[in-house]
Amino acid sequence: MTYAPSMLPPSGWYPDPYDPGLLRWWSGVEWTGYTYPVAPAAAPQEPRAPRKRRAPRKWLGRFGGWIIAGVSAGIWLWVFGFSFLLAAIAPHARDGGPSVVPTFLLLSGAATVAVALLYTMAYKLRPDDELSAPRLLLIGGVGGLAAALVAAPANALIDVVSGGTSAHPSELALLTAGVVEETVKLAAVLLLAMKLPVKDARIGLFVGGAVGIGFSVIENVGYLLDAFARGQEAGGNGIGYFIVVTIGRQLTGPFLHPVFSALVAAAVFAAAKEGRYRLSLGAVLAYLGVVAAHGGFDGFIGFMQNAPMPAAERGGLLLIFEFVFVVASGITWLLVAQHVRRTGRTATLGSGAAELAA
Repeated sequence: MTYAPSMLPPSGWYPDPYDPGLLRWWSGVEWTGYTYPVAPAAAPQEPRAPRKRRAPRKWLGRFGGWIIAGVSAGIWLWVFGFSFLLAAIAPHARDGGPSVVPTFLLLSGAATVAVALLYTMAYKLRPDDELSAPRLLLIGGVGGLAAALVAAPANALIDVVSGGTSAHPSELALLTAGVVEETVKLAAVLLLAMKLPVKDARIGLFVGGAVGIGFSVIENVGYLLDAFARGQEAGGNGIGYFIVVTIGRQLTGPFLHPVFSALVAAAVFAAAKEGRYRLSLGAVLAYLGVVAAHGGFDGFIGFMQNAPMPAAERGGLLLIFEFVFVVASGITWLLVAQHVRRTGRTATLGSGAAELAA
C-alpha cells in the first residue's frame, strides 16, 4: 500500500493495517517489515471490598468469666489434693496446731463468682456507655465496702434491740435487713455514679450490679468464717460446713445482692434527666419490690432454720424455697434486661415498673 507524496505521514510506529494486534514501522514512504506487538490495555480494576476487621480481643475473651471460675475450681482441687498428700506423708504434722481456713479457700470462696460476674460486665461495656472498666470495678469495690460498713452495724444494732443473738438473729432484724441493706447500697450507687456522663437504665444495671457484687463479697467472707467456726464447735474441723456454705453462697449469690441492686438502680437511672436523678413511680415500685423480696428471703430462711421439724425436712424445704427464689429472681432480671435492650437509650422503665416490682 502506498500513498500520494502529499498525503504521506512522517515516519514512525503506527497501527498495523494488516494486523490490529501489531504496530508496524512506517518509513515515511511505505510500510516496512518491522513490527511490534501492541501492549494490551490494562483492564480496569474493580475496587476491592474493604477487609472486614475483627473486633480486638479483650482480655480473656467473651468466656473469661467461665475461665476465672474454672481456674479457681482447679486451684481448690490442687489445695485439697496437696493437703491429702501431706496427711498421707505426715498424718500428725498438724496435731496441736490451730485449725484455720486456708487463705485461698476463704478469698476464692467469697469472691470467685463475683469476680467472674464483674469481668463479664466489664467485657460487655460499649463505647457509648462512657463507663470504663476500671471505673466500674472501682465503683463496685468502694460502693460494696462502704455499704457493708454501714449496713453491718445497723443490722447488729436492730438485732440487739430486738433481742436477737449471733447464733439466733431476731426475726425483726432479718425482716428489716432488706430495708437497711438495699437503702445503703442504693445510696452508694447514687453517690459514686453522680458524675457519670450517661445515666440510663442500662448504666443502672451495670453500676447497681457492681455495687451489689462488692457488697456480697464482704458479706460472704463473714458467712464463711462463721461457718468454719460453727463446724469446729460441732466437733469437726470446720472445713466440711465451710464447703457446704461456700457452694450455697456461690450458687445463690448472683441472684441476691447483684440482682436487687441492679434492678433498683436501673429504675432510678431510667428516670434521670440531663444527668440529674429524679423520683419516679417506677423507681419507688422497684425499691419497694426489692426490699420486700430481700426481707422476705432473709425472714423465711431465719424462720425455717429455727422451725421445730426434722432437719432433713427443714433442709428440703429450704432447698426448694431457695431454688424457686433464684429462678424468679433470674427471670425478673432477664425481663428487665430485655426491656432495656429493646428500648435502648430511651428506656424509662415506666412501662416496666411492674416487672421491677415482681
